[in-house]
Parts: sequence; C-alpha cells; structure tokens
Amino acid sequence: MFVAIYKGSVNDPTTFPPPSKTHGSYHWAFERLLSAGLVPLTVAAFVTSGSNYALLDGILGVSLVMHSHIGFDSVVVDYLHARKFPIIGRVMTWTLRAATVATLVGVYQFNTNDIGLTELIAKVWHA
Repeated sequence: MFVAIYKGSVNDPTTFPPPSKTHGSYHWAFERLLSAGLVPLTVAAFVTSGSNYALLDGILGVSLVMHSHIGFDSVVVDYLHARKFPIIGRVMTWTLRAATVATLVGVYQFNTNDIGLTELIAKVWHA
C-alpha cells in the first residue's frame, strides 16, 4: 500500500505552479497538431511506398514516438503523480523518458540501416 506524503495541514491552501504558456495553450496546440499531422504523414507513407524517402521516414518515426510519449506521460501524470506516489511516480517518469530515447534510437537505426518505416507500412499493408 502506498502512503501519500503531503506537506502542511488540511487547512493550508493548495500550492499551484506558476503559469507557463509552454505547459498551457502552446502545449495543448502542439499535441493536437501532432495528432492531426499523423494522418497525412501515414497517407504519404502509403503513396510513396516503394520509394526511398528518408526525410518522410524520419518525420513519421519521430512523430509517432512523440505522440506515444505524450500519451503515456499523461497516464503517468494522471495515475502516478509524484505528489501522491513520490518514489514510483518519479521512477515511472524516468522509465518513460528512457524508453522514449531508446525507441528514438531504434527508429533511427531502423530507418538508416533497414527498410525504413514507409516501406514497412507498405509491406504490412500488403501482407
């Protein structure tokens, strides 16, 4: 069982972080643009299948990984917040960051030393 660690008493006001546009409207707009941008990127991968488009592979790979990172980060923040779970919350945050970096390295290796994402999508679609 996890024990919540709170500072102060029940009568103390809640502390709020200072306002920041990067964690507010800009962050929200970036998430929506990234999500909406994945649709034409995936369609472009189908259209250009069989061709070697390294730039498209790179943009698609980074976009997919960042989209996944944002989604998993929301899960960690919502359910394993560091204020309520000080140890496991931070461990999971850093585990997610390490997994994201490892995935980016793997996508880079796959795009440069193997067939690339657009060719993989075409082969899976026609399988």
